[in-house]
Amino acid sequence: MGARASGLGNAFTTLDDAWSVFNNPGAIGLQKGTTSLFSIERHFSGVGLNNFGAGVLSSIGFGTGSISVFKFGDDLYNEQSLSTGYGNTFGIASLGVRINYRQYQIKGLDSRGAVAIDFGGLAELSEELTFGAFIRNINQARLSDFQDERIPTLFNAGIAYQPSEKLILSLEAEKDIDFDTRFKSGLEYTFLPKFSARTGIQTAPFTNHFGMGFKTWRINIDYAVTLHQVLGSAHQASLSYHIAK
Repeated sequence: MGARASGLGNAFTTLDDAWSVFNNPGAIGLQKGTTSLFSIERHFSGVGLNNFGAGVLSSIGFGTGSISVFKFGDDLYNEQSLSTGYGNTFGIASLGVRINYRQYQIKGLDSRGAVAIDFGGLAELSEELTFGAFIRNINQARLSDFQDERIPTLFNAGIAYQPSEKLILSLEAEKDIDFDTRFKSGLEYTFLPKFSARTGIQTAPFTNHFGMGFKTWRINIDYAVTLHQVLGSAHQASLSYHIAK
């Protein structure tokens, strides 16, 4: 979630920004102060694949806590979640956990929901290299006993190389236990002190990603477009506001 991550081909596992509220919870503990977040993604093809997310995180004296809401879909089919997370730093590493209540609704049918737990970590291997990994739905939450229907469990692992303050290269893999491994890569270049350009790719299915960002001390504004051969283009805009240290 977040236009910065989308512009990088969704290679977000090693990102240490406030969007860890939705992405790798291992980076939540690296955030200081209080930050509010808002993001919306719309598909111009007209299909019901739009999503919306909002959240807030804040230092709580012994780490950082977060709360967020997310919705995907339309009246025919939608997914909704309410999440709370916590993270803290331990030497070169940061660890975090997120607890989600996820609800799934198909028009004309009863909704189903379950509690899913995410766990992740981030480690600074050197000044240039960062490693990140997290598991989404580590408890393999069950939605229904019928055919043992469960929320998908995914494992992400990635590495980021930052040879300078202006350039970040990221590469990661994502594995759903029921599907083929998906690979993602992204590049971010900060060509002016407050402006960044991004691009990335993702497999299974193959998509191209492009984005840009504007950053000040308090406000980050990001935009990204995703190009899919069948579904067309998806446009995402995000805003984060750093309220206080």
